[in-house]
Amino acid sequence: MDRIALNEFEYVEEPFLRQLERLGWRIVHGDKYDASVSLREGFNEVIIESELREALKRINPWIEEDQISEVIHEITVPQGNSFIEVNKEILELLLENTSAENRKTGEKSETVRFIDFKNPANKSFNSFLAVSQFKVNIPGTERHIIPDIVLFVNGLPLGIVECKSPYIADPIGEAVIQLMRYSNRRGEKEGNEKLFWYNQIMIATSRQTAGYSTITGEFEHFIEWKDPYPFKLSDIDTEGSESVNSQHVLIQGMFSKENFLNIIQSFTIFQENTKGRLIKIVPRYQQYRTVLKIVERLKSGKSPQEKGGIVWHTQGSGKSLTMMFVVRKMYNDSELSKYKIVFVTDRKDLEKQLKNTTKSIGYTVNLAHRIDKLKEYLKTNTPDLVMGMIHKFHEHELMQVFPELNTSKNILVMIDEAHRSQYKLLGANLEKGLPNATKIAFTGTPIERTETTFGEYIDKYSIRQAVDDGVTVEIIYEGRTHTGEISDKEAMNKRFEDVFSNLDDETRKNILGRYTWKAYLEAEETIKDKSYDMLEHYLAHIFPNGFKAQVVAVSRVAAMRYKEEFDKALREKIAEFKMKGNAKIDIAQLEKLRVAVVISGSPNDPPEYHKYTDEQEHEKIIESFKLPFGKTSDNDISGDVGIIIVQSMLLTGFDAPVEQVMYLDDVIKEHTLLQAIARVNRIEHNKSCGFVVDYVGVARHLREALAVFDAKDVEEILKVVKSDDRDIDDLKYSYLQMQEFFKKYDIADINDIDACVDILADEETRNEFLSFFKAFTKNMDKVLPKKEALAYVHALKTFGFISQTARNRYRDEKLSIKDASKKVRDIVDEYLISKGVDPKIPPLPIFSEKFKAKINQEKSDKAKAEELKHAIEEHIKGHQEEDPELYERFSEKLDRLLREYKENWEMLAKELEKLMEEIRMGRAEEETFGFDRKAEMPFLGLLKKEVFGVKNISDLNEKQIELLVQTTKDILERVKSEIRLVDFWGNYSAQKKLKGYIASHLLTAFKDNRTIFKNRAMLSQKILELAFHLHEDLTG
Repeated sequence: MDRIALNEFEYVEEPFLRQLERLGWRIVHGDKYDASVSLREGFNEVIIESELREALKRINPWIEEDQISEVIHEITVPQGNSFIEVNKEILELLLENTSAENRKTGEKSETVRFIDFKNPANKSFNSFLAVSQFKVNIPGTERHIIPDIVLFVNGLPLGIVECKSPYIADPIGEAVIQLMRYSNRRGEKEGNEKLFWYNQIMIATSRQTAGYSTITGEFEHFIEWKDPYPFKLSDIDTEGSESVNSQHVLIQGMFSKENFLNIIQSFTIFQENTKGRLIKIVPRYQQYRTVLKIVERLKSGKSPQEKGGIVWHTQGSGKSLTMMFVVRKMYNDSELSKYKIVFVTDRKDLEKQLKNTTKSIGYTVNLAHRIDKLKEYLKTNTPDLVMGMIHKFHEHELMQVFPELNTSKNILVMIDEAHRSQYKLLGANLEKGLPNATKIAFTGTPIERTETTFGEYIDKYSIRQAVDDGVTVEIIYEGRTHTGEISDKEAMNKRFEDVFSNLDDETRKNILGRYTWKAYLEAEETIKDKSYDMLEHYLAHIFPNGFKAQVVAVSRVAAMRYKEEFDKALREKIAEFKMKGNAKIDIAQLEKLRVAVVISGSPNDPPEYHKYTDEQEHEKIIESFKLPFGKTSDNDISGDVGIIIVQSMLLTGFDAPVEQVMYLDDVIKEHTLLQAIARVNRIEHNKSCGFVVDYVGVARHLREALAVFDAKDVEEILKVVKSDDRDIDDLKYSYLQMQEFFKKYDIADINDIDACVDILADEETRNEFLSFFKAFTKNMDKVLPKKEALAYVHALKTFGFISQTARNRYRDEKLSIKDASKKVRDIVDEYLISKGVDPKIPPLPIFSEKFKAKINQEKSDKAKAEELKHAIEEHIKGHQEEDPELYERFSEKLDRLLREYKENWEMLAKELEKLMEEIRMGRAEEETFGFDRKAEMPFLGLLKKEVFGVKNISDLNEKQIELLVQTTKDILERVKSEIRLVDFWGNYSAQKKLKGYIASHLLTAFKDNRTIFKNRAMLSQKILELAFHLHEDLTG
């Protein structure tokens, strides 16, 4: 398919709208200059009030006009103090509705619904409208944003879609940047937050890839919706013989009317993230699919066995949220809302989530920290939610057989990680106490081959799928154990003993004739050597990118010894760095770094244990560990804990995306092993993978450690948990791809920088280069600073230099490496500076002496012409709004020169230098008719073009010139007077009045001009926008 066919409007936006239309949405194409086309009075309006009024009447037929106005005021003037609070308030209003007096029946407080969630697809109640090119003003300015598609339900903008051509290098990334700009999330007032007050879902799409997130989503959170459930792929109505793509699936799965309202009503929540920030969450496709399957089973199953089953969703894919979505969906279902729901979990964060979201869940939440409380709650038939906190129950209590507590069939028991030993006892008791209850087991690891307790799988979402979807990162394991015999202590300290293979070996119970395997792992000399090795690895691979580490020790004694040795090693390293002056390590942050221990306690512990077993101290340590370095929480806790040492705690149910490495010094297997290593698989910005560094030999014997699982499940796990050797292979492959890219363009030597930069003149070629370069830098980040990466460091520097040189020549910010990891950035930046290029400094201004000198130093006419061309294009784009008519002329001349002197680089360079001088002169040689060249001549030029359609005023007769000049003076006089009013650009009524005057005056002045009659609103809008951009010059 050619480049023209891949433009975002025809290839992405229009197909998106057509598919929505096939799903029953109405489509309106917005107009850039006429708000009424998009059913509004002005571009300051973000809701479509006429649609909202009609919907309120349809859904609430008893309501009267004055009451409708009050209800609209309630949803358009929220009380929240922040952007996220307002969004949350409006969602609650949509879900919980408001009330008004029913004057027909006398009911004092009847519910007023904004959306009919019970009849989502019924046209008699809800209206679904998609508006393309939905222009909205930036408050306090006459500038605007124009989202590609805004999705309205009953006049409220609940979805926003940004489309990008797949032809550009990073279309989804570019679309996300645009969405962040529109919603003022980049730290500047450059968008319209009001439009996002109502937003539930944001879409970034290039058709072949379509990602979604919410108003708080970062780049890494925009993921694909890969299953249209409850529809099948074959249900998707594509155009002609077109195959199904990512955009098709997302639209079918998220924006079929019932699914969209379902997602809003039952699958959208707010909660704090690991950094203590309130975020908004919508479901992933597998969560949505699973909840619908569970609801379907509960309704259609004839027995508890038919209704129940197993949900295997891999660690880090949002299993606990799925459980919460089940609760929400059941509460909103009239048939299932009478159920009592029982959670069995040891997840403290799940307990906290439920406490924080009780209102949105709908049920009363009863926390059972004791067995007697659990029994008490289970006896009642009230539809509530009971949480059995299994880690709080004592084993002797679990040994006592439960009596029959409740025979109701309307009980759903959901068990988190049902393979755990504690559950085996409680499960048997629940079977006896709740004989007719439905039981669903949720697990993050495969069920053992012999497990039959819970029946069949309801849904599977594997570790491979999670990595492919970008929901988790892949895990790299690195073995630190040897494979041969150890003959002496010195050899042992260089490579650590493979303890795993010794566990069942009767002939080798002792290591070096001195230790049992556990004593070896607790030995002070072993821990000292391992601590230094771990710290070396951490400071080389993990710390430079700002990530954190977890150490798993064999015992509590070992954990405390590790703390002591890490502290010593850290002090020595800091002293060494200070003495040698290591610029690549943030020594100031390293000095703040804390190593902390979190271990369980028991009543008879010696006093020296107490500081490590205090639960309140644990909470502070965990909060600090989850925060990024340099951040402080609302509780005044800093993120200085960088290394956390544990024995059995925090191996499960602990989410810290900032954790990138686990140092494993205990023999763990099966479920515990999978759950432990999954601590490092959470996504985070610039986190290319998670590391498990193994000091006991588990990684070397992964198949054996996972032997209880089905062979197919193990194979899938092994595809994602990769050895570090495969990392090096990936690096080699990405380097070869870079080489092949340049060979394709006949570049034999990448050290020929000029030739390499020359081929990047074409944007499509730059995008191709960029995709290969990003893959190469990502793989370098994984391998650095291992010796295997050293062979590619020169290539990294060279590719970085090519990228930066091309960025400056072609004025293409995408070629900046600012988004690469710090390890990679430091190497490239150091090299660039040595070459006299500062990557932090933007390309030179076009009229600076330095730019002139740089142009004269270019070695070839082609390089000179390309640099001039892109500099002129950037300058025109940056100044177009200050004088649209003048810069349009310059743009047309540039296009003509590029066509006329194509491939004649010498002549093109000369002509472009002349054009650059013309641009510098601006209107200096034009007759001014008494107007200020900078502040007023742009208005004369604009009217000249729009009214008479000519480039040169000399083409007009004397009478036309006189009329044009006088009309410009009249309009300018009024414009200058009006825009001096306080807060004029924030006062929509004042702007509307001025536009009305301009339109009326134009009609009077040019009464016989049919074009002006037709385009008066558009021209008035353009004049007002020009006045905004020249405000200071006009009022100065």
